[in-house]
Amino acid sequence: MEQPDKDLTLVECAQQRILEYISMNSLSYGDLLPKEEDMAEIVGVSRVVIREAYSGLRTLGFLSTKKKKGTMFVKPKIFSVLKMVIMSGFLDIDAMRDLYEFRLMLEIGMADYVVANYKQEYIDMLENLVDREDSTSDVDELRDIDIEFHSILYMMSGNKNLQSLQTMLRDLFKLYARNFKNGKRYDMLTHRTLLDILKKRDAALFRSAMRIHLENQFANQEKNLHNIAHNQQ
Repeated sequence: MEQPDKDLTLVECAQQRILEYISMNSLSYGDLLPKEEDMAEIVGVSRVVIREAYSGLRTLGFLSTKKKKGTMFVKPKIFSVLKMVIMSGFLDIDAMRDLYEFRLMLEIGMADYVVANYKQEYIDMLENLVDREDSTSDVDELRDIDIEFHSILYMMSGNKNLQSLQTMLRDLFKLYARNFKNGKRYDMLTHRTLLDILKKRDAALFRSAMRIHLENQFANQEKNLHNIAHNQQ
C-alpha cells in the first residue's frame, strides 16, 4: 500500500487504506468487507478508528451496512455529499457563487448533448410549458415554469449525474431575482424562441441562444446571490 498523506487524520488514513483494500482485492459492488475487528487488524489501527472510517465512507456513498449481513462496497453516488451540503443551508456566499456560475456554465455547455438526444416527447413537454407561460401572469407559476423548462433540458442531455445535480440545485435557484415586465416574464430571448431554435437541431445555434437567454442571470448575478443568501438565513 502507498504511504498515506501526512496531512490526513488517523481516520482519513484508515479510509484511504480501506479503499486501497477494496481496489487490491478487486471487490465488486455488493461484495462484503471484513468486520470492523478484522479490518482493524488489516489496517493496523483500533476498532474505534475503523468504525469511524466505515461511518465516513458510508456518508461518502462508498459503503452500505445492513443488519445481519454486514458492510458492503456499493456504487458511490457522485453528488451525495454535495446534496447534503446544499440541503444544510450552511453555504456561504462564495460557495453559492461557485454553484451559481457552475449552473450557468453547464446550461450553455450542454447544448451539444441536448441536441444529440433530441426527442419529440421532450419537445412536447417544452411546448406545453411555453403555452402555460404565455397564458399566465402569476409570478410563482412563471417561476416554476422557468425551473421546469430548464430541468427538461437537463433531462434531454441524457446525463444522469447532470439530472441529479439539477434536482439538487433547483430549490436553491428558485430565489433568482424575478425579471418581469407588464406581469410577464421578460428575457432577451424567451423560452418560446429558445424552443423554436432547439427545433432546428443546430447545437452551435442553440448554444448561442442559451447564452443570450441567460443574459439576465449573468447581469444580475450579485443581486440574485444576495437574494439567495438572505433567504438561506
